[in-house]
Amino acid sequence: MSAVHRVDDDLAAAALANLLNGNSRKRPVVVVTIPAGRTDPWIDVEEVAREAGSLADVYLMPTGPFTWDFSDRMAAGTQVYGGAGRVYPVGHEWASDLSKSPLRFAFNEDDGDRATQKLISDMLRMAAAAGLLQSVPTRELRKVDTTVKMVVAGRALVDVGNLFPAAIAEELAVDDVPIDRIVEAGLRIEGWYDADSNRVDIRQSLRRHGEALAAYAVGDVVLSKVAKVRNGKAELVLYPQTTTPPVVVTVLRADVTANPEDDLRTLMTVGEVIPARVTATGPNWALALHDVDDDEPIVSAPSLLPGGPPWLSEEPDHSEVDEPKAVTSLPMPPPAPTPVQVIEAPSPTQPPAAATPRPSPAMLDRSRPGPSQRPASASPAPHRPTESTRGLLLKVDGLTAEIAGLKREVVNLQTQVLAGSDEREQLRYLLDQAERRANKAENDLKSTRARLRKATSTGKSESPAGNGPRFADPEQEFRYLVLTQWATRTLPSEQRNRPLADFIIGPRFLESLERLQGIKPEKVADVAFEIVTGLAPQLPSREVHHLRAGPGGDDPVRVRDDGAIAWRASLQVNTPSARRIHYWVLPTGQIELARVATHDDFEI
Repeated sequence: MSAVHRVDDDLAAAALANLLNGNSRKRPVVVVTIPAGRTDPWIDVEEVAREAGSLADVYLMPTGPFTWDFSDRMAAGTQVYGGAGRVYPVGHEWASDLSKSPLRFAFNEDDGDRATQKLISDMLRMAAAAGLLQSVPTRELRKVDTTVKMVVAGRALVDVGNLFPAAIAEELAVDDVPIDRIVEAGLRIEGWYDADSNRVDIRQSLRRHGEALAAYAVGDVVLSKVAKVRNGKAELVLYPQTTTPPVVVTVLRADVTANPEDDLRTLMTVGEVIPARVTATGPNWALALHDVDDDEPIVSAPSLLPGGPPWLSEEPDHSEVDEPKAVTSLPMPPPAPTPVQVIEAPSPTQPPAAATPRPSPAMLDRSRPGPSQRPASASPAPHRPTESTRGLLLKVDGLTAEIAGLKREVVNLQTQVLAGSDEREQLRYLLDQAERRANKAENDLKSTRARLRKATSTGKSESPAGNGPRFADPEQEFRYLVLTQWATRTLPSEQRNRPLADFIIGPRFLESLERLQGIKPEKVADVAFEIVTGLAPQLPSREVHHLRAGPGGDDPVRVRDDGAIAWRASLQVNTPSARRIHYWVLPTGQIELARVATHDDFEI
């Protein structure tokens, strides 16, 4: 457990600021503050210290005059006070990029629980980024071979023979990969158990990328994760960093879309999981996105641990996305307390409240000399108070009036406090709704970008069925589809240099297209456009080759009596009975579409 250093004077506050802004520290620093008016923080600083161990230094700072001295020494926006907490990573990048050191707020006990877990997650993630996990531990670790019991709240719980299960922290396993993409309940794992932190380190059991990606082959459609995206290029991660460096593949605009004017930032988002086709395997991996069809099967992503779940999934993460309800009303504030009715003692000599001095400790000091007094008469008249008694009565009346005014002021202040508390709850409610809407909008944006990426890569746009033109002649309809693909995928500036040449539709082509199931006519027209314009042989996914008399490589190439040579191109890849298109190339270079068929059908 890390010691909790208390900051409670100007010297300690200045020393903490100098530590954060200096160059001497090698570990992250966690700063937890105590809100004004409290003696303890909402954040569980002891739990943070237990989780920190030797990975970070922990400081506790009450909110006081020295807090402002600390703030004055810190860069704008990097301060922490008022009950919040913050982790400062190693280095100084956090001073200019506030996202590197997020502020965790806590206004009540529930906030404190959430902020505690977020600070622990920030601290562990920053410790891993600083390379502290690679250092040789000074304490003895025990090797364990056990089973994952459950996965919850960013932790995997495993049985190590103790009363309480040990934890596998996702921040200390693989950077930017959630724990449920690393392990799952029932998975057998090996690791090193640290009794001090009650954690199990599984990093040495993680698979190397060479082993994990060995099953990928050219033509496979696989999942990748967007790491960076610019106008003309993007970086996709095939496998994250484990015991070996990550496999990151750079794709250019031409690998994603046929339109050279497209900005890739409108087609993909950092962190998005997208399918891509492998065009070259390691060590020089290459990917393409422009020819991936919706109906193509996707090869499952490799697991990070033997027998574990795939590290990537195409399913969107809805764990923190709920459908937001329309904000039609806000919670009503609690009723204000009933004002205290003060019954003042009647007195003919009561002075007006405005003329009464405000109370002070001196006024309540009994040892303070009072007004001049005279001895009482031996036989005072019962109906006439002495001068001393009259003065005391006046003072009592004044204090009574002052107390009544103060009680009214207390009631007003209580009402204001309740109103402020309600306003804060309303703001928290609005913030929660805004975060939900933002999360949903972000998922909608990713989904829209995925549809846009597919539309631009294939040259098709989604439109409701039945809205397009209709033809009585099937041949005219197919020619229209081919013409549409040419006009969509070829820029007006390029159409003169890449015209859609005249082509022939063979006598069996339309009949085979109507009988063949599992592929849309638009897809066939798209590939036909590529064949007629000479684009198909340039695309690896089309697998253009001569059509032979049989499946053997020694079988003769089909040649017609008029000298036309038979060719074959792929409409689909890596699917059962993948569809193919057969066509003739005449001696004049003209294309004649012959048939569409399955992979094992070599007729023409």
